[in-house]
Amino acid sequence: AAPAPDPARARAALAAMSRRDDGTAYLSGWTARDLRALAASMELRGVAGLRKADLVDRIVDRTIGFRLASTAIRRL
Repeated sequence: AAPAPDPARARAALAAMSRRDDGTAYLSGWTARDLRALAASMELRGVAGLRKADLVDRIVDRTIGFRLASTAIRRL
């Protein structure tokens, strides 16, 4: 089995991305277990029962989506 992805490295990679699609593509190969570990490292709550696609969406929303929304608000 492949080693589990490093949450700190994943957070850094997601921070460098500027498109939601890039984040989704990056996380799509991860297992649900590894996605839950990443979500826990980000202190996301309520992810225990989520399907893999929903986990990816929540993580991307919390990282790239949050940054894009913040940038859009600052430009107003």
